[in-house]
Amino acid sequence: MRVLTTHPRALDARAQSPPEPTPMSRYVAPLGFTLAAVWVAVLFVLAGGGH
Repeated sequence: MRVLTTHPRALDARAQSPPEPTPMSRYVAPLGFTLAAVWVAVLFVLAGGGH
């Protein structure tokens, strides 16, 4: 019976290099928050709070 294992150095190389963030990832949360705030404002106006 043969057991396949990954070389320990290969595991160390992956553990030491963090995943690179994409350039747009820093904008995703603020954009989602802004869209939610806009929807709340729209619903507030439609509900008659803007008079």
